[in-house]
Parts: sequence; C-alpha cells; structure tokens
Amino acid sequence: MALGLMAAMCSGLHGEPLRLPLWEGAPPGFSANAVPENIDAAGTVSNVSVPSLEVHLPPRAAATGLALIACPGGSYSRVGLVTSGMGMVDYFVPKGVAIIVLKYRTRPPSTAVEVDALADAKRAVRLVRLHAAEWAVNPARIGMVGGSAGAHLVLNLATHWDRGDPRAPTPIDRQSCRPDFIGLLCPWPNGQPVGDFPVTRETPAAFVASARDDRVAPSAFAEAIAAAYAQAGVNCRLWLLAKGGHTAFKLGANRGEGSRWPERLSTWIEAIDIKAPAAPSVR
Repeated sequence: MALGLMAAMCSGLHGEPLRLPLWEGAPPGFSANAVPENIDAAGTVSNVSVPSLEVHLPPRAAATGLALIACPGGSYSRVGLVTSGMGMVDYFVPKGVAIIVLKYRTRPPSTAVEVDALADAKRAVRLVRLHAAEWAVNPARIGMVGGSAGAHLVLNLATHWDRGDPRAPTPIDRQSCRPDFIGLLCPWPNGQPVGDFPVTRETPAAFVASARDDRVAPSAFAEAIAAAYAQAGVNCRLWLLAKGGHTAFKLGANRGEGSRWPERLSTWIEAIDIKAPAAPSVR
C-alpha cells in the first residue's frame, strides 16, 4: 500500500494525529518474535520493533510550512513522551508548525540499536519530505529536535545523512534525509567523543541547549559540538544554563528558564533563514 494512501487511511477525526509506520513491511534489521510494545501513562514506549510516525498538523490555512520532527529520549531503551512529542505538540501546532513524533526502535529488541534508530531517523526525514505538499510543509524547512538520547540520534543523522538515490525505484528512497536544521536539548554522548560526529560545511545548522549541572549529559559535550560547528564555519547557537540538570528543558517538568526553549528555538529558526553561518555564541 502506498504510504500516502496509508497516511490518509490512518487520519483520525477532530484533529487526531496521523499514525503511520515508517516502513512498508518489516524494517531493515527487524527483530522477529519481539515481545509486544509497552506504553505507560506518560506516553513512554518500550520494546519498539516497528517504528512509526505520529503526525500532528495545524489547520492547512494556518500552516507556516515549518515542520519539526521530535525525537524523544530514553537511553535507546525506551522512547519517552511520544504522545506529547516532548511537549512540542501543544506549543507549536497552535502556531502553525507541524510536529511529527518519531517512535524509533529501542534496545531490546534491537541488538544494534544505534544502527536501527539511525535508519529510522533517515526514513522519517525522507517520509516527511515525500509528503510535504500533502501536509502543507515546506520541504526546505524540515527540522529535527531531540532530547538526551534523541539528541544523540539527531546529531548522528545530521552528521551522517545522504542525498537519496535518484535511481531508486521508490519515490521515498529518492528523497534526501538531511534535516534543514537541528535542535539538541541536553545532548547525550552515549560514550562517544565528538569526533564521531564529523561536522562539515554541509552539516545542518544547530541549536544546542545544555545545563552545566547535568550529570547525565555533561555540558562539555554540548560545548564540544559548538566548537566543532565553529571550526566548520556552520551556524550554531549554544545556550548554557547554570542549573537545571538533565530535565532543564523538559516542558511541564519545571518553570525555570529552560522551559522557554521553544521560544528561543523559534527565534533562532527565523534568524537562520536570513543570516549567513556564524560562529556559536554562548548565552
């Protein structure tokens, strides 16, 4: 079944999101005989073997053309806050921004979760770009925002994307999987040095937010990302908070300065549409 038709069939009533699988048939590296997925009351999903998208679209007349793919965290063992898209749905959709929540594969059942999750992230961007006209999205304004392990996944994609295969038999595989910009909230290194994420002149611009007292995702990693961007001459806005820990930017968890990240991200997105790449600034 074509993905466009599938999306239409999955469309609910009264503003319900579109829910569609990322892959037609089993995804690459599929874990057969996996235990069923589990989702708790907070919208955190574990045991993900069949990745999917949850697409929240504003009314077409109000759409700005901007789309943000949300990649929640969870140490690659779960995907947190899927139903709210890290709180992004309630904030951005009323402002005309499409929010597409990626439920990527987890460990378990995956035995190569970084590889599988990266394949899911690439597929997500291709899918949004393929459906851009249908969803009133500008194919040149598709961003990806992740928190913690989701930020690791976003950074991995931003530094390992491809342009698609123009000779591919299916339209989706002809699409580029490069996000047009990225947002990294409390980026978690997953035990890797920043050198594993090669930033070049073609790497998407980045908004990076971290708290200096974060013991899970040290701010030194965020600073190293910004330094790599500066070295490559690519736009990067680094926002460091003195306090807030690993939940500094979790919407609904606090009312501190970090809860204003959607406003700062929105301002930065509008600025990079008209400004040339610049060295990162710490604020």
